[in-house]
Amino acid sequence: MAVVVAYGAPELLDLCLGGLEQAVPVVVVDNSSNQAVCDVADRHGATYVDPGSNLGFAGGVNIGIARAEGHHVLLVNPDAVITPTGIAGLVAALEADPRVAVVAPAQSGPDGPARVAWPFPTPSGAWLEAAGLSRLRQSTDFVIGSVLLIRAEAIADVGPFDDAFFLYAEETDWQRRATSRGWRTRLESDVTAAHVGAGTGGDPVARETHFQASHERYIRKHHGSVGWWSYRTAQLIGNSARAALRQGDDRHAAGLRMRLYWTGPLRAEAAFDGPSGHVAIAGDQPSHLRVVHVVVTDGFAGVERYICQVASGLSARGHDISVIGGAPDRMTGELADGIPHRQAASVIEAARALAETDADLVHVHMTSAEAASFLAGLRRRRPVVATRHFASGRGTGWRNRMLAQVTAAPIAHDIAISSYVAAAAGGPTILIPNAVEDRPQASLRDPQVLMLQRLDVEKAPEVGIRAWAASGLGTRGWRLVIAGNGILAPALRTLVHDLDCQDSVEFAGLVADTDGLLASTSILLAPAPAEPFGLAVTEAMAHGVAIVAAAGGGHLETVADAGVLFPPGDVEAAGQALIDLADDPGRLRAVGAALRQRQRDWFAMPLHIDRLEALYRDTLAGN
Repeated sequence: MAVVVAYGAPELLDLCLGGLEQAVPVVVVDNSSNQAVCDVADRHGATYVDPGSNLGFAGGVNIGIARAEGHHVLLVNPDAVITPTGIAGLVAALEADPRVAVVAPAQSGPDGPARVAWPFPTPSGAWLEAAGLSRLRQSTDFVIGSVLLIRAEAIADVGPFDDAFFLYAEETDWQRRATSRGWRTRLESDVTAAHVGAGTGGDPVARETHFQASHERYIRKHHGSVGWWSYRTAQLIGNSARAALRQGDDRHAAGLRMRLYWTGPLRAEAAFDGPSGHVAIAGDQPSHLRVVHVVVTDGFAGVERYICQVASGLSARGHDISVIGGAPDRMTGELADGIPHRQAASVIEAARALAETDADLVHVHMTSAEAASFLAGLRRRRPVVATRHFASGRGTGWRNRMLAQVTAAPIAHDIAISSYVAAAAGGPTILIPNAVEDRPQASLRDPQVLMLQRLDVEKAPEVGIRAWAASGLGTRGWRLVIAGNGILAPALRTLVHDLDCQDSVEFAGLVADTDGLLASTSILLAPAPAEPFGLAVTEAMAHGVAIVAAAGGGHLETVADAGVLFPPGDVEAAGQALIDLADDPGRLRAVGAALRQRQRDWFAMPLHIDRLEALYRDTLAGN
């Protein structure tokens, strides 16, 4: 099946579909909701889909992929043309090698043959380019997506395109993910497609801004914050030199890229001035945000850790961020330097601090923070967004539920941290999955299983302990470390004694250095049957630790099929899963590697912050 993601330009689409209609079924996803595009699709017998808004290229592709129903998918840009003979050649090349995920044809454009195969963008590659040594990078890591045949089995294995990439680099990201899972790409030079290039791209400044912003997303996703700063520095140096030494269009293009990287491509993209397509680059009005995060506690657990990571990430991008609530010593220790923090152990204390905080937008976490924001709003109204961290409605008991409905009324948007939470929220939400920072790879050589969780009923720690006893790993030199406190701690110590495994079990209590603990862990055991998301699980994924988890709640979205899931409460199945991983070090490492890649693909902090920034801007614009 062929998928064409269109945005206006019905004349080009007409030429494109003319080469496809005799060869394969075609789906046209129209991001422009344009009647002329609909008419062209109907004339060529294509299925027309109007998503109702501009989802970007990746979002449009994913709609098409969902309709493919297990067939290979041919992506064709509306400004590209390939013949039925060419399509047959791509199919033959794909089916000749079962480990090839994608095949692309050679391409010709208005100026002659165009380069199709490229090396993956990397910080080191940017430095080679800045030094004028790009000729040293001739590898063919990925092929461009203007005409691309994708194997059905690879789609099932790798997943859909990442719709955080609105325009450009989405095929690069997908092929990077495919390569990490053992798939290959292929350029079939015996087949040629025609490609106009930028046929629906509009203003060249806007097009370049989207292009570079997508590369920032890509580098942040696959190389982290440090890699991004290295890449950005190389781009600044290289384009500054080209802007000084070259002439004409080359000089103009280098100057534009230099200004984009000085501002930051994502910031420039986010500062588009409405439908005019103006881009705010260096010299325009500042695009920083002023946001305060609020949580009403004097403790430190998963929500507080998440707030520290998000606040620090936003601050690193130049935004003015402040935080109210959480254990003062832990919060100030985890927050980046320069982020103001005020303690707030009660609603009144948080409301007072919030009323005195200079911010344009309030981001609240949990119901008590929503109440504090409501009270502060009686004196000073500001737009509010709320993160729903738990799979339940607001408030417990009918009185608290009624009160929560009142205090939640001013909230502009509810954010759900997982689909599981969204389903239980009882109202409209925006899904922005939680995320964690990248972590160093654990050694996976230590015979250690870790349970990192509260010792409360909803976390089912007794299931984990019984599974440990059933595995018998304690008699083979392995040990179980239980990190966390809770009301069940005394009963669990008794259970360990009754099961006669006290010699192999350590109750570590609250552990501040969870990264150090995970670095010496080979398997994380997560028995909670209904985890809303599971930050500890995702942090373990970031370390490349193998995970055995209950198949329920957020684990179905985070761990998914990359880890080992067992039926919730099934002690024997959990114990056997531990045995299987301990007995097969190769599989243990493969599971850890798959989980680490999944964290980077779906739950990386830069992607999460991209989505928060976009929501903040939309909220402020609509206020």
